[in-house]
Amino acid sequence: MMRHVSRHTVRRSWQPYAGAFVALTLGIVLIGLTASVIAAVEATRGAAGVGPEDRLELEDLSALFGIMSAVALFMALFVVGSTFGFVVATRHRELGLLRLLGATPRQVRRTVLGEAVVVAVPASVVGCLAATVLTPGALWLLRDRGVTSLALEAPAPWIAWVAAVPSGVVVALLGAHRSSRRAARIAPGAALLEASVERRRPSWTQLVVAALCAGAVAVPVVLASSMAPLFALVTSVLLPEVVVVGVMCVGGLVFPALAGLLGRPFAGRDVAARLARDHVRTAVRTPAALAAPVLAISAIGGSMIVALSFTADWTTALNREQLRAALVVDTADPATTAAVGRTPGVDVADVRRRVSLVLGDSREEVDVVEVGAATRARGLVAVRGDLAALRGRAVAVSETWATDSGTGLGETVRARVDGRRVPLRVVAVVRDAPDLYGDVVVPPTVADGAPTASGPVYVVPTPGTDLAALARTLATDLRGPDRVLTAETWIEETDRAARSGNALGLWVLLGPAGLYAGIAIVNAVLIGASQRRRQLRVVHLLGATRDQVRRAAVWEAALAGGAGLLVGAAVVVLVGWLVRHATTRDVGGVAMTVPWLPLGAVALTCAVLVVAAALVGARAATRAPGHGLRT
Repeated sequence: MMRHVSRHTVRRSWQPYAGAFVALTLGIVLIGLTASVIAAVEATRGAAGVGPEDRLELEDLSALFGIMSAVALFMALFVVGSTFGFVVATRHRELGLLRLLGATPRQVRRTVLGEAVVVAVPASVVGCLAATVLTPGALWLLRDRGVTSLALEAPAPWIAWVAAVPSGVVVALLGAHRSSRRAARIAPGAALLEASVERRRPSWTQLVVAALCAGAVAVPVVLASSMAPLFALVTSVLLPEVVVVGVMCVGGLVFPALAGLLGRPFAGRDVAARLARDHVRTAVRTPAALAAPVLAISAIGGSMIVALSFTADWTTALNREQLRAALVVDTADPATTAAVGRTPGVDVADVRRRVSLVLGDSREEVDVVEVGAATRARGLVAVRGDLAALRGRAVAVSETWATDSGTGLGETVRARVDGRRVPLRVVAVVRDAPDLYGDVVVPPTVADGAPTASGPVYVVPTPGTDLAALARTLATDLRGPDRVLTAETWIEETDRAARSGNALGLWVLLGPAGLYAGIAIVNAVLIGASQRRRQLRVVHLLGATRDQVRRAAVWEAALAGGAGLLVGAAVVVLVGWLVRHATTRDVGGVAMTVPWLPLGAVALTCAVLVVAAALVGARAATRAPGHGLRT
């Protein structure tokens, strides 16, 4: 019986559910593409001829798409949750009538959840079909854009379907869960009421969740003085989501009050602004539903943009402080590497070599170093332990790796080299320097017989050698695409490449999330405008013109969206402070590159979407039959 009611409700009034359908469809497409990419990556990693650098590239690709799908699903919960929250609010009397006719709270709850399933099932089918069609093109695009140099083959379509369909249904049910519980609490007497009062006070559960989120935010702030830079980067990815969840638990208090404060300077100058300020101060659901996606995309997107920019500043400062080599030969050819070492005037030719080893339960790319050469060329230095002991079955690890793995000085790391078990003792903990060497460093004896990948050669000239003449000699002897760079040029090119890679990663991560936020913003504004048609009639009776009503709608949306942007900006400042504090404590002379352009683009996009949706919603509402608004 309840299933029939759910299907009939969605079929009869499909407009409020359109936003949830689009959001779920997009999410399922992304999950399907992610599952297909990861399956293609796993199949390619085991193929013959795939070297250590290729494996690392594939692992990064899998991680990138995994984070993208997680962020997209996180944003989808806002769209589905706000949609069903509005639906329950608009059907207060209808749900009360169901209770009056004998429906139990459990049946009402099942009705709302059934509506979520009715929306999720066709969204799953459409999304999976689209993912199946788009997968070959997506794999081709990854190679064409330089994300990977390997040709990935599309896996069987059922892999994407198995991963995407349950995820879409679960997201729909989670998004509608809170609204279904609210619907179950509607009393039968609500069928006789002409209006319902929105609850402003958070529930005890919401207060507990908000308190836990506040505590989770306070922990990294307290520990900021001892936080490693890479750990600060990980925190910057997770912290915004925690803040968003916590703020949304008390959004009915925060956003109306903050929107009212933002509207105070304009209330005395424009009657439409005063009307809008009074409405957002007294309303609960509409300001919170509009501010939520604005807060989510500004906090998450802005934090990622700032954190990656500050991390690039940190790695560049590390390169300048530690790099001892005067020249860098950009090559991957072992023959060129050997030739550099035989060139007159070269004192040290330190080549970066990497090998793929199984450490513990996971495969990692580790650096194979000659300690003396790496110390003189790359500034490899131990902060604990002794690098002189890095011989035989020994290993040195970075500070971040030691913290993450819980493996300290003197402990043993279980490793496999060509299928052989090789226990490695940690003899030193070195500084983090991701552009110069990896998190794990082993002596050449550990990697005997294992295939290695050669990287750039760091050249230290003999004292008194003319650097320009040595560079010309090396450039003359080189063949093919190999290049000879000064240390500063190499640092600048490495910085540009890192920022370019960050920009590509941000497009992949934030593109879907931004699309979700746009759907949520437009959905919230349009549904909110459709709810206010009776209120517009009252405003008309009080003498308001059509233009004043539209301006008031724009002001309301702008104030609520501004409240979300303001909280999001506070989150970005907090994350930027954490990352900046950690990086400047680790190394001196760190530049601060604030990415104003992408941050401004995020804010401007939110503002444009808010105002455009408000204008469309107000126009549709004022043109509804029976309004009779004056021009």
